Amino acid sequence: MADHLTVRMDRPDLEGLPPLTLPRGYVLTHDTGGVLEEWTEFLTLCFPENGVFEPARWRTQFLEQPQYRPEGVMFIRCDGVLCATAFLWLDEPGEKETGRVHWVGVSPERRGLGLGRQVTLAVLHHMRDVGLSRAMLETQTFRIPAVRLYLSMGFTPTPRNEAEQADWDRFFAPP
Repeated sequence: MADHLTVRMDRPDLEGLPPLTLPRGYVLTHDTGGVLEEWTEFLTLCFPENGVFEPARWRTQFLEQPQYRPEGVMFIRCDGVLCATAFLWLDEPGEKETGRVHWVGVSPERRGLGLGRQVTLAVLHHMRDVGLSRAMLETQTFRIPAVRLYLSMGFTPTPRNEAEQADWDRFFAPP
């Protein structure tokens, strides 16, 4: 279905990032181990259209890969409750330039508080701190609030083929 097409967005540099400004009572934490079940349950909550995120599959697909960096996994919590997450992924283990902002999720009841911006920003800061110079992500244009967020953060559409260009054309078309 065209409205579920995955599209790419790129941020050409990591300069001029604003500081993190979490709402009162919220804290940024990093993967310190032992969060796999909580993390996958949270992603299932955030992305119900993707079905159940299975811990064993998540471990194989990400955690056991050479490019996985636990320090690049960001969580925003309030009173210990997971409220938002995103992480740095390198498409290739030796990647030195471009990092992927991956699986940005905010719990449905906490959307609209700016947590998506802050957790994405935390990943971008981490990318810059570890020497990466560019960022990219993939999303779907039906995720209108997310696309607007990424556009406001300096990401631009990077269509890879005619289908993606058509999807972006529909997104930007006047109502």
